[in-house]
Amino acid sequence: MKNIYSFLFILFMSIQLQADPVRDTVSMGAGYANDVFYSLDSGIVKIETRANWEIAFYTNRWSAGIQMNDGGGVKLFTYPLGDKNAWNNVDVSQIDEWTPMVNSDTVWEDGAFNRHALGHPDYGWGVYNTINHSVNGDSLFIVKLANGSLKKLFIESKNSVTNTYFFKYADIDGSNEKSEVLDITPYMDNRMFLYYSLSLGMAIDREPDINSWDLVFSRYSAIVYDNNNQPSDYVVVGIASNNGVGVAKHHPVEVGFADWMAKPFEEYRTPIGHEWKEFSMSQFAWTVEDSLVYFIKNRNGNIYKFFPEFFSGQATGSTAFVKELLSFSGLLDSHQRDNALVVSPNPTSGLLRLGVNDDVVSTAEVVFYDLAGKRVHSALVNDRFASVDLRHLHDGLYIAEMRINGRLLLAKVMLQH
Repeated sequence: MKNIYSFLFILFMSIQLQADPVRDTVSMGAGYANDVFYSLDSGIVKIETRANWEIAFYTNRWSAGIQMNDGGGVKLFTYPLGDKNAWNNVDVSQIDEWTPMVNSDTVWEDGAFNRHALGHPDYGWGVYNTINHSVNGDSLFIVKLANGSLKKLFIESKNSVTNTYFFKYADIDGSNEKSEVLDITPYMDNRMFLYYSLSLGMAIDREPDINSWDLVFSRYSAIVYDNNNQPSDYVVVGIASNNGVGVAKHHPVEVGFADWMAKPFEEYRTPIGHEWKEFSMSQFAWTVEDSLVYFIKNRNGNIYKFFPEFFSGQATGSTAFVKELLSFSGLLDSHQRDNALVVSPNPTSGLLRLGVNDDVVSTAEVVFYDLAGKRVHSALVNDRFASVDLRHLHDGLYIAEMRINGRLLLAKVMLQH
């Protein structure tokens, strides 16, 4: 019994501590040189230089998504004077008049190589073969590296069954040609992309584990509108979300606003993005939008309130922000997998049914606590079930706790009148 009380004490202390607002700062370095992968639960996960890759392959077996390092000064062109058969006769004398392609700033999988996709089976750089499940390349690309040098590149094919890419690249004059076979399979379960450096001629494993981070502070191409409301692609500095991370933006609101259920969470690459800041010519400094709050549901299911407070610009590439844990779904989920206290419906308007996946040998008490650890309600359970009325409580997240047969059972209960 002492261990049970100790567990509850640690649980509620962690709730109280994590519920307090936390100020943190992420620095991308001078000139925004690095990508910073960040976990809302644990802080900075990894800092990785941006300049160590040119192209990146989305790791899903059935994807044909290929990105290029548009945030790192790399430019990609579909060769306009011929298809793959022009490999030996490339003319780049008019390259300054060509339009570069950029990655989508909303869908990670939609890379620059896919910008001219016509829809299945055409994926921009190649066409899917329904018989052998390969994507066969049909386009020739010119890559302008960050140092200004040029490469020609042909993505020959992707074998979807084996998750393997075949491609070749060379200098424009045909020298230094290299053929590459890139097996993506080892990375498909724990990385979003496998990266490749044309400069170094090797694959680069630069991301942390896909489950370890929620946000990445980075540079990327986005659509920016000028003073005449005309759109153009422009390299920006912003905050991108990992797959499986949901964000809800609220503006204008007071800083104390905490109703994270007022809007649905959106899951795409840049719901936070770059527009939370702007450069003030009158102050000649970056300013951060006020009355702005984001709610983020992270990879672990925990919900945070998040808002930036400061942006330094390129001197240090630093962003200061406030995060506040509002719901600790992930904290309980790992415990609940083996200790199930079932609540239905959940969320509830107040009347709920509670069930126990265990034999109740006698009447047991279920106790409800708020996030401050205060006991707010209790009920008795007989024969594994109970009807509970919480209509007298305020909206919010509560913890249901029961001790039975030497076990501690927990459940999250979301009350929404």
